[in-house]
Amino acid sequence: MVHDIHLNMSESIELLKSLIRIPSVNPVYGGAGELQVQGFVENWLSERGIAYRLQEVFPGRNNVVARIGPVDKQAILIEAHMDTVGVEGWAMGAPFEPVEKDGRLYGRGACDTKASLTTFLLLAESLAERESELKHALLFAATVDEESQQQGAFKLSEWVDEMNVGAALTGEPTRSEVVTKHKGACRYSIEASGKAAHGSTPELGENAIYKIARIAEKLNRCGVLMSQEESLPFIERGSLNVGKIGGGIGFNIVPDNCSIELDRRLGVHEAIESVREGIDFIVNSESGVSVSSFLERPALNTENGHWFPQALEASARKHGVAEGFREVAFMTNGVAYSSVGVPTVVFGPGDIAQAHKTDEHIELDEIERSLAILKGLFLDE
Repeated sequence: MVHDIHLNMSESIELLKSLIRIPSVNPVYGGAGELQVQGFVENWLSERGIAYRLQEVFPGRNNVVARIGPVDKQAILIEAHMDTVGVEGWAMGAPFEPVEKDGRLYGRGACDTKASLTTFLLLAESLAERESELKHALLFAATVDEESQQQGAFKLSEWVDEMNVGAALTGEPTRSEVVTKHKGACRYSIEASGKAAHGSTPELGENAIYKIARIAEKLNRCGVLMSQEESLPFIERGSLNVGKIGGGIGFNIVPDNCSIELDRRLGVHEAIESVREGIDFIVNSESGVSVSSFLERPALNTENGHWFPQALEASARKHGVAEGFREVAFMTNGVAYSSVGVPTVVFGPGDIAQAHKTDEHIELDEIERSLAILKGLFLDE
């Protein structure tokens, strides 16, 4: 048994290293996208006799989908995204040359989420060899564009009826704990127009930066009020952050343009419509200011008592994971599936605290633990 565990861990480590070596930076960060990882996943499945389908999301950017198990059984969707964020500085060698050290593997995407992709590929391989024993069918999916607008997951959600999906799991680093609730996210760009003038005669112009400054201060007050709603549980409290600003061309010119980008996180009971109305109210307090949305996604709010999170949590406890369910602030692809009525959880190896960092890494034994937990969901072991 110990020998088998070491063999399995060696296989998972080598698979994860192979995936890390393939850059798949989302185009929004200036990368080439997921095409090469998509090809790797296709070849890996083909070599094991696992049939798959491609679902086009953008030209040259496809989801890879494989159904394993009897057609008359409902499937559990197990999905991980193939894209990563970009790289600015790197602390451990080169970002796409994995470094194994002290029981950890370092590399861009190691944690978010090529470890989940590794786990789910190995799960598909294992279940394909034991189809007659499956309690549920498996719908494996590797998706594109999670790190931007989640278009891959929302495209995949169009197939849940055709594929007879009864529950869904999206892979993110949760330390193999079961996440049933997370906050939603709305991202807006606010742009102010003014009138340029010489800096020595500002009264002849209309300063767009001052307009944005007044709006930013109102947004800040809203954010502070939300943070002080201590009577609400964490998962029900919204938050607001202005993360980017730009405007003007020189110190001696009255600026005729300025813009900010903000991130509004939604508590599980907040509606996107009411959030948008609140932003519009603030924007309309100034003339010559407009707002546009980059992303509007609801919260994930799966009932803990549903059979799917209950079954997964029971399997996790058998493998040493703390009892109970988690609630997190970060957003995931899970909302794509819950938005079409599929009970959805978030689960996977790794710790979100290591994602997107210059030393992104994963504890190597976590892959085997997540894999064992998932096998317990599909097989009587």
